[in-house]
Amino acid sequence: MSPALPARQRPRAHTGEQAAELAIFAATERLLEDSPLHELSVAKIITEAGLSRASFYHYFSSKFEVVAALMARIWDDIFSETHTRLEADWDDPGAALRTSLATGMERWTEHRSVIHAVLENQHAVPALAEAWAALSGRFVAVIADQIVRERATGRAVGDVPPETIATMLVCGAERVFYVGSTGSDERLVKSGQRLDVVVTLALAAIYGTPVGPAVTP
Repeated sequence: MSPALPARQRPRAHTGEQAAELAIFAATERLLEDSPLHELSVAKIITEAGLSRASFYHYFSSKFEVVAALMARIWDDIFSETHTRLEADWDDPGAALRTSLATGMERWTEHRSVIHAVLENQHAVPALAEAWAALSGRFVAVIADQIVRERATGRAVGDVPPETIATMLVCGAERVFYVGSTGSDERLVKSGQRLDVVVTLALAAIYGTPVGPAVTP
C-alpha cells in the first residue's frame, strides 16, 4: 500500500492587502448590501469579484472566513481612529466618549451590511462569534483600563470589576448602533439620539451620575 499523500495546504498569505483579497472583500460587501449572509455563496462572490474559484480558495476556505476577515479590517479601522482619544486622559469624559463614539458610528453606518451580517449570524456560526468577541474585546480592554485610572483619581466610583462594566458598555453601544442603523426604533434613528443614550449610560456606569464628573476648565 502506498503511503498517504499529505493534505494539500493553501498558501493563503493573509495580508488582506493583495489585489485578489481586496476584490473578494469588495464583492462580498456589495453583495451583502442586497442579500442576507445565508443567501450568499462562494460562487456569487467570485462572479462578483471576477475571480476564479482557485483564486478564492487560495486565500479563504469559506464565505464565513471572508466575512470574519472583512470584519477584522473594519474593526481595525474603527479602533485606529478612536483608540487615541479613548486611551488619553479624560479631562472631559463626556466629550472623549462622544467624539470616539461618533467616529465609530460613522464607520458602522458605512459598513453596516457586513457588521449586521456578523451580528445576525454569530449565534449560528462560531467563527463569527469568536471573531466579534476578539475584536470588540480590544475596546473592552481600553475602557476597562480607563475605569481603573479614573477610580485611582477618585472621580470614578463603584466596586464592580472594570472589565464587567466595560463589557456591558461595549455590548450596549453595539446594540444601540445596530437598532439605530436598522431604523426599527424611531427613538434611535438620529445619530445624536444614539450618542446621547450611549454617553449617558457610560457616564452613569463609570461615575455614578449621568452627567459625569465636574470638568476642570
